[in-house]
Parts: sequence; structure tokens; C-alpha cells
Amino acid sequence: MERFFFGVSDGSCKLAIEMMNGQFDVMINYAAKVRSVPRNHGLIFLDSGGFCFFTKNFDYTTPHEHYLNFVRKKNVDFFANRDYPCEVELLRKRNTTVRENQLKTIENQLQIMELLDGDYEDLKDKFVAVLQGWKVDDYLWMLDYMREHSLLTKLIAIGSVCRRNQIDEIREIITTIRENLHRKYRLHAFGVKFSVLKFKDVWDALWSCDSVAYRYMVRKDHVENKPKLQILEKLEVWIKKLQNLQMQHTSQRTLDNYVVIV
Repeated sequence: MERFFFGVSDGSCKLAIEMMNGQFDVMINYAAKVRSVPRNHGLIFLDSGGFCFFTKNFDYTTPHEHYLNFVRKKNVDFFANRDYPCEVELLRKRNTTVRENQLKTIENQLQIMELLDGDYEDLKDKFVAVLQGWKVDDYLWMLDYMREHSLLTKLIAIGSVCRRNQIDEIREIITTIRENLHRKYRLHAFGVKFSVLKFKDVWDALWSCDSVAYRYMVRKDHVENKPKLQILEKLEVWIKKLQNLQMQHTSQRTLDNYVVIV
């Protein structure tokens, strides 16, 4: 793995990152109320916010053009397709199936790609296709479909793997996709836990991943301890964990690929 994107979900996250030395690759969420980027950012990845949209609403609430205008405004390096997540609770809420959500994800990609061929051609190389599914076979079906229809992008993201506790299942999904995908395509996994990254085959399969979990580990019972200071402590812990994982999986001894120290 070469890059780790630190999720920026609110102003406290932004301030905490700005208190750190170095440049941080960051993930911002289109569905979040606060979508500001830290001054000391490196690469910027925009998540379409599908899970957030479908938790609060029945579907995306803005047109694709609005999304692409935001991509252009923030000058992001990568932005994800407006996918349809396949978590069980969302399928139940919308009374839909994994396959239907996969087809809706593909439909959105086709619509966005058409826009990218027109007024948004400058954003074409930043677009990231998203593989959706729940079981391994679901992802393989979508991968085959996208390959057959020339829908694969240089960087491909794996969705619906962050809000489940089945470590072995997540590991199998990531490594199986990697085995069935040419190495010229890079893989990003949304919200993969440290308990999954500890496996070298997962680490080697991915080009990047992201997480904002450090934000949700902050205590809310100490009002005098400002959130940004608590987040700062969590960030330092996370960087050490990443350093340890990197040392376990590679011969490198620094985190230069994730945090560029200045």
C-alpha cells in the first residue's frame, strides 16, 4: 500500500490535522456539512457520500452536475463514482437487492462518464469507478461486467467493506479482486480497519485506503478537552500504527508515503 487518506469529517478534524507537521492525504465526503480541506493537505480524494445520503434519504439529492462542479471547485485529485452501497440495512430501507444496487452504480457511472466526455473533460482522469457488492461473487460479477464494458478506471475503489466486522470476509474480498484484476489497475478500499491491514496480502493488494474512525474514538464527556486536541492525540496514535504496519510489511522504515514531513 502506498497511500493512506485521513478522513476529514468536520472542522475539528481539519484543525487537528493542521496542527500536525507534514502533508496529509485526505478524504472529504460530499455528503458532509463541513467539506473544508486542511491547509497541509497532500492528495485529496472525494467520497460521493452514498452511505450518508441513503441513511438520511432515499437517494442522492443533487444532480451529477452539482457533484462535478464541486469536484472542480475543490480541485480534488480523485473522486468516486456516485455508487449505491450494499450494506444490509440500506438494502432493507430501500427494498432493493445487491444486484439492483450494482446496476444503479453502473448506471451512474455511465451518466457521469458521458458528462466527462462533454463539459467536464478536465476531470476525466480523476474519476474512480467503484466496485459494489456484499459477497465475493457479487464483486467478481461486477468486476467482470465492468471489464467487458470498458468501465474500469486507473484507480478502482471497493465499497461496502468498512461497516462489517467479518475480518476474514473483507480480506477475501480484497485479495480475490486483486487476483482477478490486472496490476495496471490500482485498488482503493473505503474504510478498511487496521485489523484487516495487518495481513500482508491485503496490504500488498491495495494502492490506498482511508479511514475517519479516529474521529469517532474521541470522548464526549470532557467538555474542557477540546475535540481537536483529542483528535490530535488519536492522529498521532494512528500514524504510529501505520508506521508499525509498514515496517511489518515492507523494508521501509518511515511513513513518507503517507505523511510528508516538512
